[in-house]
Amino acid sequence: ADRRFRFRFGQQKVPFGWENLQSSSNRLTLDRSDGINSAIPGERDLGVTAFFTPAAVQRIWDRLEDDGQKLFGNYGAFGLGLYNGQGVNRPERNNDLMSVAMATWPFELDGLGTTFAGQVLEVGASGMRNRVRPEIRTGGVSDASFRDDRVGVHLILYPQPFGLQAEWNWGRGPEYDPLLGTIRTRSLSGGYVQAMGRVRQSPLGPFMPYVRWQTYRGGWKAIVNAPRLETDEIELGIEFQPIEELELTLAYADMTRREADERRFGRAEGDVIRAQLQWNY
Repeated sequence: ADRRFRFRFGQQKVPFGWENLQSSSNRLTLDRSDGINSAIPGERDLGVTAFFTPAAVQRIWDRLEDDGQKLFGNYGAFGLGLYNGQGVNRPERNNDLMSVAMATWPFELDGLGTTFAGQVLEVGASGMRNRVRPEIRTGGVSDASFRDDRVGVHLILYPQPFGLQAEWNWGRGPEYDPLLGTIRTRSLSGGYVQAMGRVRQSPLGPFMPYVRWQTYRGGWKAIVNAPRLETDEIELGIEFQPIEELELTLAYADMTRREADERRFGRAEGDVIRAQLQWNY
């Protein structure tokens, strides 16, 4: 009843990366960042996960949820899981399991003075060990299994009224090498830094402005031949909530992306304006 210990079986979200676990209804930005999402594209895999949440942590999360903060969905203060490791809706290919561990802990900052009254700072880390066989251009998957190992960190200062959210991860994974004409294991790194504010009352209802910078350098294992992805992006946006169930998000992004493989250089630059209307139920 106290939700301290839980287990999940089957296809499910993998606890690597705080933002990766957020649902679209909780996430402020329209998309997940490339640097973090590249670890678990689709956010899910087939396996089993054990979660543990101390009562003191659950109490803080319950208070933040009642306050209307955007949480990550309570996947445990501590999570440990074993999965196929080949990605969402894909069968096991190499009889090797992906192991993932994540820890996150919220700290109440009331003791630091009236400036931080009611504010919560959450920090944590993730680790992943895997061996993966990417799909290849000629059909099927690669004969070889490639290292797919990462560590990540995250920090969230919940906006009351100003907040900060940041994640970063480092590791090694499969990436197509155009010089050698084959996939090999190479280093990768990337993440994002996001600042946001929260206005509780206005003529248009509550709203949250934000700005996010993200970058990533590394392979994208979920795409055929695991091409190298190079991302640099700055995004500005604002989310309005005229009524509790309705969210309107307007966003502008200055994007630079390069997705190179054996067929193309794959570089694109552009300015993108988007809008999203979402009904939560």
